Amino acid sequence: MTNPIDPSGLGGTLSDVVAALGRVHRPSGDQESPIGTGEAADGRIRVRAALPGRIENLEIEPSVLRLSGEELAREIESAVNAALADLQRRAVAAAGPADLGALTEQLKDVQFNAERQFAKLTASLVEAQEQLTRRAGDR
Repeated sequence: MTNPIDPSGLGGTLSDVVAALGRVHRPSGDQESPIGTGEAADGRIRVRAALPGRIENLEIEPSVLRLSGEELAREIESAVNAALADLQRRAVAAAGPADLGALTEQLKDVQFNAERQFAKLTASLVEAQEQLTRRAGDR
């Protein structure tokens, strides 16, 4: 199936806007997903967290099992929270800031091109209207 003809060029303009916005933040396929780590109980409990906030690994040294149930739970909670906080920090750092300056320049170019296309479209419509008026007067 073929696409309909877009004599105004607006379809292309809208595609340019969408493409520019898509370039603001596009995760790289080569980039590894960040991993957060946390420790508690003097390093005897270690946790690894991965996106979207899942615990990937929990290591507990046997000596920690001597703690009471409440103390063990508190230490595990501390290690998990540290791993999730580290994951969040790493995810934000990996995303990097959006380059709004570049986006602004791209959108200015799109706007300039759209203005030219609108001017061409308007001139074509005026010319067509004048031709119709002349033809109507010739009758």
